[in-house]
Amino acid sequence: MTHHQSTFVIDAALREIASVQLGLVTAGQAERAGVDRHALARRISAHAVVPVFSHVYRLAVVPATQPQRVLAAALIAPGATIAATSAAVVHGIPVPTRVMDGQLETVLSVGSRQLVRHAGITAIRHTHELPSRRWMSVRVATPEATLLLLPRFLRFDAVEHALDHCLAHRLLTVERMFNLIRRLPPTAVKGRAGLLELLDARSNGIGHRSGLERQVAGWLNTSGLSGWIQNHRVLVAGNEHVEVDFGWEDERVALEVSPFFTHGSRRVQERDAKRRRLLTDVGWRVVEATDPDLANRAEFARTAETIRRLLRPEFDHERSTGAPYGTNSPEVRDRAR
Repeated sequence: MTHHQSTFVIDAALREIASVQLGLVTAGQAERAGVDRHALARRISAHAVVPVFSHVYRLAVVPATQPQRVLAAALIAPGATIAATSAAVVHGIPVPTRVMDGQLETVLSVGSRQLVRHAGITAIRHTHELPSRRWMSVRVATPEATLLLLPRFLRFDAVEHALDHCLAHRLLTVERMFNLIRRLPPTAVKGRAGLLELLDARSNGIGHRSGLERQVAGWLNTSGLSGWIQNHRVLVAGNEHVEVDFGWEDERVALEVSPFFTHGSRRVQERDAKRRRLLTDVGWRVVEATDPDLANRAEFARTAETIRRLLRPEFDHERSTGAPYGTNSPEVRDRAR
């Protein structure tokens, strides 16, 4: 395809390539499809094609996304594997993202002899091959291998949050994580002791956290405890936020669901103590439900009664006026926006 061919024909060729790559196309792919460098340059000048990395472009009609940028980075490094926080983006694992030179940092795992020198890309050289799977036209680390590298980039509380998300959404199992860590030399796994501690705390328990919270929400409703906001963010000192599992904002009452399998490690206990102090400092009262309280609805009744006593003025108002103050009330909807 020469640079004299019509824009329609050129764009059709580029769209066909980009349709299976989140709107991306490389210069090499375009050339193999018959779009030479002159034709590609014309579309760039017309702002129909936008450079993402060197020789990797995005069709302007396709919105820019984080997974797209991760894929673009992998396309310029053949043989590399998307890893760590970037693999978390691919798997939908919630992790804090880092920005380099105003752009989302992309992390790739490469062989010991491979060089990747591009702004915005961090390359991890590996001597031990980590498990990966195919994604689009590149490879991405499995969820287990993704978690394994997160301690290099994130604080441990963020790693723990990512692990619990993976367990709750069946992305990995404790056993598979244990097996992966144990088959690698100890020096190859940063934060190995901490990861093993988190996994050990989750080896037994009463279920995955997301399912447990749905169960607790049902118990609250059947106990007549309404007006709560799930995963409510509370502003505390230092302009920080603390997220509580269930919060009654007007009454400043919080319910924390704290089974051992997510709160049993020493690090988590220290973190929880700090969170309770921050909440108490701004006038919140925290009710904690642990394993005995979460065994069944009957055992949860004691926790429900404690919450009811703290909310008593509001429930007295409901009984006297007949006006329910529930999850779907205008007051709660307004606060949740």
